[in-house]
Amino acid sequence: MKILAINGSPNGKNGNTDVMLQHFLKGCKRAGGEVETVYLKDKNIHHCSGCFNCWTKTPGKCIHKDDMGELLDKILQTDIMVYATPLYYFTVTGIMKDFMDRMLPLNSSEIVKQGASYSHPGRFNASRPKTVLISNCGFPGKYNFSGLVETFKVMTKGNLVASILCDKGGALKSASINEQLKQLYMPFFSALETAGKEIVSHGHIEAQTESILSRDIIEDETYVKLANSSWRK
Repeated sequence: MKILAINGSPNGKNGNTDVMLQHFLKGCKRAGGEVETVYLKDKNIHHCSGCFNCWTKTPGKCIHKDDMGELLDKILQTDIMVYATPLYYFTVTGIMKDFMDRMLPLNSSEIVKQGASYSHPGRFNASRPKTVLISNCGFPGKYNFSGLVETFKVMTKGNLVASILCDKGGALKSASINEQLKQLYMPFFSALETAGKEIVSHGHIEAQTESILSRDIIEDETYVKLANSSWRK
């Protein structure tokens, strides 16, 4: 089973998002998944021009000759796509949005009705990969992710099999190096690995694992005080 992980953080391997992602992917590998991680910050991806040439003059091909063509080929070969992004203004990062916009050549131009909704069918008759969303934000409260999750529910047309969301995510990177925080976050990191195994083995995350992933790790007010003090250094 092929897993394509897209890290949309401008901080790449050095960000809080990658801490979550790599624990999850470790579990995928343990379950026998073939994993590849793409760091969008290292790729040359132009903004979508909105010209629709990929639907008209050169069906399935974009006018931009950049790294996105290679990534589209990878998407067509993958079984599970993992979108990993920090929450920027309650949605994906700019580089992740460019990546999402540039997937347009994978769809056909016609509008079709599927159940109660309308959609563009896939151009290449490939089955849509199962999708996992991984995100963290600096605020306390899972409600901050509501717009992000809704975007992926609509975009994936029912193939969003898991959303792993970590509020108060500013401590994630520190938890990988600070011994006190590491002990505090150990159950969460372990559950991330278990989630990766379960997605590959069962196609979903078990309820017990979900419950660990959704637990509060740090009290809101404690986190806020620490976060605010860090900006005054």
